Amino acid sequence: MKDEAKATSMLFQETGKFIIIGLTGRTGSGCSTVSRILSEKNFKVPPTSRIYQNENDKRKYGIVLNYIGVNWRPFIAIQVRAIITGVLLRLKYEEFVSFVSDVMGSDISEPNKRLSGIEEEYKKAHKIVTDFNHLSDEDEKEREEKKEKGLNLYLDFLPEFCDKLKDFLKDNLSAKAYTILYQRVGDNIRASGTANSSEFNENKLFTIPKIIWHLVKAIKLKNQIKGACITIDAIRNPFEAIYFQQRYSNFYLISINTPDEIRIDHLRKEHQLSDQQINELDSKEYPEKLVGKDIYVSQNIQKCIEIADIHINNPVRDNYDNELRSQLAWYISLIIHPGLITPTSNERCMQLAYTAKLNSGCISRQVGAVVTDSNYSVKAVGWNSSPEGQVPCILRNAKELLCGGDEVVYSKYERNDKNFQVVANKSYGLIIEHDNLKGRNVSYCFKDLQNKVDDEKNQVHTRSLHAEENAFLQIAKYGGPGIHGGVLFSTASPCELCSKKAYQLGIKKIVYIDPYPGISKNHILSVGDKAPEMILFSGAIGYAYHKLYQSVMAYKDELKMLTGLTIQRSDNR
Repeated sequence: MKDEAKATSMLFQETGKFIIIGLTGRTGSGCSTVSRILSEKNFKVPPTSRIYQNENDKRKYGIVLNYIGVNWRPFIAIQVRAIITGVLLRLKYEEFVSFVSDVMGSDISEPNKRLSGIEEEYKKAHKIVTDFNHLSDEDEKEREEKKEKGLNLYLDFLPEFCDKLKDFLKDNLSAKAYTILYQRVGDNIRASGTANSSEFNENKLFTIPKIIWHLVKAIKLKNQIKGACITIDAIRNPFEAIYFQQRYSNFYLISINTPDEIRIDHLRKEHQLSDQQINELDSKEYPEKLVGKDIYVSQNIQKCIEIADIHINNPVRDNYDNELRSQLAWYISLIIHPGLITPTSNERCMQLAYTAKLNSGCISRQVGAVVTDSNYSVKAVGWNSSPEGQVPCILRNAKELLCGGDEVVYSKYERNDKNFQVVANKSYGLIIEHDNLKGRNVSYCFKDLQNKVDDEKNQVHTRSLHAEENAFLQIAKYGGPGIHGGVLFSTASPCELCSKKAYQLGIKKIVYIDPYPGISKNHILSVGDKAPEMILFSGAIGYAYHKLYQSVMAYKDELKMLTGLTIQRSDNR
């Protein structure tokens, strides 16, 4: 059995040989903390976890502890801020001063004088970056030299210089100067490939991930025998996450999530940010609506969280470091050895909700929901879409609306109201035959058009039922046991209307991934003596759920191949 044992060991060595983890999350959620933990040479895992309290989950956690203790390898951290710093340092010092002055505007006076303290170090760093960018990679020897210098530059020098620049800007300009500057530089790099220009060039959209891609290649070549584990801290643009998802089979986007009130309190106390600064930061990271080129170049952490493979809950409280470690141990073990343990109840139910959302006919946002009893037995599934018997928005067409279409599909109001028809014509009349559509259906959002008619912003005009609402109604429609004391799983926390319905139905727990904007949590779900417990989801979802929990081979066969174990049949029959 020696050959079989070697083959089985090699099979799992290859599975975990190259792992790439992208971290995402709002400022203050703990991405940098997770990156630091993953970089530790000796990974300290707590013996127990507050996250895994179910008795079987405790047993699974014990298996994880044993496995990760033997198979841990530290991660090499690639910092996106170092990539941004490298592009920023392509500017000459005079260009840097002018750019900072432009970004900060009236917030600073005498920028030349204020920035003079960093001039010498900046010029030295600029020369190092410039010399590296001028290195040739045509000659094999020079190519190898460039790879080694590149690793030193991006993994050591630039993170250190970034820390110096951050402290300097904080001490000499303002507490928010570093954040504002790097947000602008990041947007500019995605738009133009340069630090100080926002002129949009679609060919430069992936400048940041392409630099990281070259770094990953260099790391892999240097560690091709033993392999390498890599973290990218932190991804804040969804298209950059998709770039890596499409290129690496063993790439996982991990979202670090923190309850909003805890995150904000942490930013106030630890980062000493004012409420105004936190609001400005949140509006940048969690934009209400992006249009035009901003869709491609701006930060959009809400979308990053939405497409994340694994969600880790960071409570930012006493012993939170241990809670992060226990979750990381769980999922790193599964990445190295898929099928080592089975999913949690929360994961199983949320995976159903995540799958259900794909049925949604909404062209703005897809949401899925599952309602269970207190034992996590599923009682109803729902997704946001139009009522049964009506045609979902994604299947309707602006051309048919304007030129005449099926009366079942378009309402009398849509077809006959003159004001609505005028707005629809202005919005879609010139684009229904646009060359760039290339056969795409020209779906439209009724709510958006009606709000233009009324010159207001009103959610009541949506054609869709919300996912939670739809799940509740399935029980009323088709009958079934009551759900008092049950659990609501939703890919987004419920709005005010759905929150009231959940409260009225006696839901005791609401597990969610993405916090819905609004006051439902603080205004409805935290009031009274029957308020449901709000739980931020932790677990694997979507494609990662299958990838992590599906065994490479039957576990019985794996043990047999590794040990030569055979069960002798008893002669006693």
